[in-house]
Amino acid sequence: MAENILIVEDEETLRSNLARYLAGLGHNVRQTDSRQEAMSLLDMESFDIVLTDMRLGDGSGLDLLQEITRLAPFAVTLVMTAYSSTESAVEAFRRGAHDYLVKPISLDELSERINNIAKYRGLVRQNTVLRQEIQRRHNPLNIVSRSRIMADLLQMVRKVAQSASNILVTGESGTGKELVARAIHNLSPNRDAAYIPLNVAAIPDTLVENYLFGHRRGAFTGADRAREGAFRAAADGTLFLDEIGDLPIHVQPKLLRALEEKEILPVGSDRPIHVNTRVVAATHRDLDKMVTEGAFRHDLLMRLNVVEIHIPSLRERPEDIPLLVNHFIREHCNEMGIPIRLIDEEALKCLISHEWRKGNVRELSNVLERAVLLCEDETIQASDLPADIMEREQHTPLALKDAVRKFEFHHVTSVLETVDGNREAAAQLLGVSPATLYRHMERLGLKGFQAHTR
Repeated sequence: MAENILIVEDEETLRSNLARYLAGLGHNVRQTDSRQEAMSLLDMESFDIVLTDMRLGDGSGLDLLQEITRLAPFAVTLVMTAYSSTESAVEAFRRGAHDYLVKPISLDELSERINNIAKYRGLVRQNTVLRQEIQRRHNPLNIVSRSRIMADLLQMVRKVAQSASNILVTGESGTGKELVARAIHNLSPNRDAAYIPLNVAAIPDTLVENYLFGHRRGAFTGADRAREGAFRAAADGTLFLDEIGDLPIHVQPKLLRALEEKEILPVGSDRPIHVNTRVVAATHRDLDKMVTEGAFRHDLLMRLNVVEIHIPSLRERPEDIPLLVNHFIREHCNEMGIPIRLIDEEALKCLISHEWRKGNVRELSNVLERAVLLCEDETIQASDLPADIMEREQHTPLALKDAVRKFEFHHVTSVLETVDGNREAAAQLLGVSPATLYRHMERLGLKGFQAHTR
């Protein structure tokens, strides 16, 4: 990846040669011959690597190391010296240097050191970025479904994840657009790099550009420190731009440039920075209609919409509801530190027949969180659900009860097969007591169940 590098060297020929060489390798390079100007640049801009001489015309490189630690705590420093000694090396490391080079500088060695530092920074970034939802051991997609329509969608996710193309995820609110974005990242070759989510609608219009591209110190009132921005935070990884339809029209050309040229311009800076960031955008709005109305740029839509993944509403995949219900009940019970609840047939029938127009999967999760809180025994009843959902039950076809029973039968049978018929192990997987499992097996006609021979 391209690094932002600051060279501090008072020998003009060496400084210029180093700057030219590193720029030729694709890095963004700034240079200065003085400690004082270096401190000013560090205060105003964001740097990844600082390459500094041990002796400068207006001060010591060792003193500068302390300033680098204060002004750019995440920058990695490489010291150059014409005087190789154990004492100077130890002192440089003590003051925060990452490594040092002895003059005359070998360009090949410098390139190798820079590459090593870039790898080191990548590891640091990987360990510091919040990765609370990395690939799960048995379900790297982290998406609960069994419907044919979702199986087709997930197959597309697997395909597009392998490319570097920009993706547009569409669908109603609450359908799981960010889950799809995370799945794309988790299955991509850059899964170990950063995944940065940014909700455009949650940022004031005047600050969107700053959040995306960063800023120099003093770029606007209150900017008392340089900021790298989301594009650089997601370097070599994935930037998820949620609610992209809310992107202010004045920022859209700048996002277009970032996508086309792989360059960003921090607020208050006149020097573009190269970035290699994959963008996954999402919206519940009709962007084609917005283009017609002049609220969204057509060329930007084309850049974002290399591949569109449309997530169906929960109404279009009712067969996923029982799985989601079990998933959310287990999740909410674990969060609350209470025993896992079951759900009775009537309550599940109400949930399956509900139209879910307000928030889809998110709304279903909220309803079940409420039910877990209100439930006074081990089984969630229809009376634990909101009134508008219970009222739908009277319009439910009678055959739905049989469908729910069939699902329960197959689910319990599948778990029992997995553990070779061991009732205690099955009860543990299902999150119920052995006694409760026996009651369900009797109700479902599974009393005396024997697992198939393997």
